[in-house]
Amino acid sequence: MDKKGKEREDLQYEGKDEVFMDVDRFINEGMAGGTVYRFHDKTNIEEAREFEKEEPPNVIE
Repeated sequence: MDKKGKEREDLQYEGKDEVFMDVDRFINEGMAGGTVYRFHDKTNIEEAREFEKEEPPNVIE
């Protein structure tokens, strides 16, 4: 596949069909306003997490 074909393929779901992107979005934009800090060996949210595999998005016809 050429570079343009790969770009078009990536744009369809931007990788969101393979992982739980909402979890990442919640952490980055929601919880603690996207701020991650440590205070006395405790963190307000985890600094990083592995993405979990999921089913592709449902198609509404």
